[in-house]
Amino acid sequence: MTRTRAFVVVGIVGLVVSGPWLAVLALRTAQAQQAPASAPKAGQPGHKHGSGGHGDHEHPAVPAAYANSHIPVHVWTDPKMIAKGKEIFTAKCALCHGEKGDGKGPGALNLPLKPADLTDGKMVAEMAGNFWVWRVSEGGLVEPFKSKGSVMPAWKGELSMEDRWAVIAYAHTLSGHRGPHVASEHPELKPKPKFVTGKGTVISVRPAKQEIVLEHEEIKGFMEAMTMGYKTKPTSLLNSVKPGDKIRFTIDTEARAITKIEALKD
Repeated sequence: MTRTRAFVVVGIVGLVVSGPWLAVLALRTAQAQQAPASAPKAGQPGHKHGSGGHGDHEHPAVPAAYANSHIPVHVWTDPKMIAKGKEIFTAKCALCHGEKGDGKGPGALNLPLKPADLTDGKMVAEMAGNFWVWRVSEGGLVEPFKSKGSVMPAWKGELSMEDRWAVIAYAHTLSGHRGPHVASEHPELKPKPKFVTGKGTVISVRPAKQEIVLEHEEIKGFMEAMTMGYKTKPTSLLNSVKPGDKIRFTIDTEARAITKIEALKD
């Protein structure tokens, strides 16, 4: 009798669970059953955003398959496309990303990797159009997001490219920006120099991750002052520093890795 009642309760609950909730739960279950994915290769190009409440988000290089997946400039400000994108976002994205796009939707509560905060204007400004297309198309099925536990669906199987453009255009407005998503509007999208140099203090050395964590000053034209981890090439550079050291460092902006370290005198 007890078992029968349990089945009845489960059946009733199942009827009231919405489709999006089921999609998230199914994807999380499928990922839990998979063997642990290998971590991204050392020195993989990318840019991280703070760990905070939205997880450790990265902006790795766009794969070759999406290198030319640029969004037509007019799409970013087309009222009809934005309106269409809002409908899609509300139906398919707001559950986790939240109605405001702040990553605090009810479906994000227990996710291992919190959804990105699309209201973060600085972060959004750094995301090139083809990066948006790649992320929406492939979701959490690709690295480094898969290893971090992302459960974002791959929408390429459900949304046409035009629909993906539309939802991206709407999501872009959640940052507060109303112009087109182009370099003239976002200096962050302009090509970066091959090498940049900065100064900072070593916070920690992580041999297992082949990286060094630095608290560094602003690197003009490249990055604001922040604390973050960087891959090193060669990894032997890790042996030359220890926590507390003040250093000058050179970053290969294409590889997103530190290639040279010099000790600074107090």
